[in-house]
This record gives sequence, C-alpha cells and structure tokens, in this order.
Amino acid sequence: MKTLLLSLLLLLNCTALAQSDYSKLDVNFGLGTNLYQGQFQPTWNLQAELHLNARWSLLYNYNIGSLDDSNHYLHAPMSLFAVGPVTRFLTQNTYTIGDFFGSLAVGMLTALIPEGIAYHYPLAYRYDLSAYANPLGLAYVFTDIFLLDKAVRYNTNIGCKLTYYSRFGLLANVHTQLNYMGSYGFYPSAGFGLGYAFGHSNLGSSE
Repeated sequence: MKTLLLSLLLLLNCTALAQSDYSKLDVNFGLGTNLYQGQFQPTWNLQAELHLNARWSLLYNYNIGSLDDSNHYLHAPMSLFAVGPVTRFLTQNTYTIGDFFGSLAVGMLTALIPEGIAYHYPLAYRYDLSAYANPLGLAYVFTDIFLLDKAVRYNTNIGCKLTYYSRFGLLANVHTQLNYMGSYGFYPSAGFGLGYAFGHSNLGSSE
C-alpha cells in the first residue's frame, strides 16, 4: 500500500511540473446551451485543464444543465463517483492504522483520474485551438428537481475549443461539442468560458 501511494504521489508531482506554451493549469467557468429535441437549455460549466506539454492536456469537467423542462443533470468525471466505493473497498481490507490511512489517501486520490484528453494546435500568437474527447464522464439525472429521482447515466462528448490567453494570465474561450448521454442519445451544445492560466508563461510581447 505504501508503494502504491508513493507511486501515485510521484506521478502527480511529475504531472504538476509539466506545462504548455502558455499555461500549466487552466481553470475556467463557462456558460453554454444544449440543443435537445429542438429545445435550447442552459448549462453552467467548471473545467480544469492540466497541460502535460505544448500539445496534450488532461481534462476535468463539472457542469449542471438541462435537456428539457423536466430532465436536469449534474455531470462529473467517473473518478469522482468512484471515490466512495474505492475508499470503502480499500479500508474494509486493511489490518493496521497505517494501511487504513494509506487506503483512505489512495481512495481520495481516485478523484484525480482525468475525464478526458485534449490535443492543442497553436493557431496564432496567444490563440490555442484544441480538439478534445471526454470518454470517462457520468451524469446524475433527475427528472423532478424536488423528488431528486436517482439515475446515473454514461455521459461523454467530443468537441473543439478556441482559447485566447492574455498577457496577464486571464483567458477566454469558445467551444462546440457533440454529447451522448445514456438513454437520451446524442445532442449538440456550445458555449463560452472565462478563466485563469496558473503558471502562465510566454504571455508578454511577441517580439
């Protein structure tokens, strides 16, 4: 258990030191819309994007949205849904205090497994174009906001995003994507976001 925990910590440390041309970690808040069966419905998004290098990044997406007036959902990476079951399984099979806390830490670190991956192309100075896929997502769907009818559905998407990085680390982006949600099928969505590039570099003059 100690070896597994140490390996995970080393992996996370190496990942945190990686960076793209403009950022190490992007965090942005967004507003968008779903188009489902001819209806436009709003979505509110929070995304974290951890850059491995100038071309590749890992994605973490959290959003609240609606498909129509009676179907609403909360989306998150599968890893977040897995924290409880993984932690419970590991702690039930420990025999010492050290193993217990190690199992607890590994269970919590499960949430750091990314939902998707993106490939980046430098379109112009400070402009980044990326194509992405998020295959490891789930949605908690409730058909009545007061009854909170439990229904977990597989929720994935592919899309593209254009991001502008300012010299001060602020960023703005627009995106469009094709979504799939369990028994609800395919539907498109689009939106925009504002955020900050942590560990930003190369954002000064282009000269």
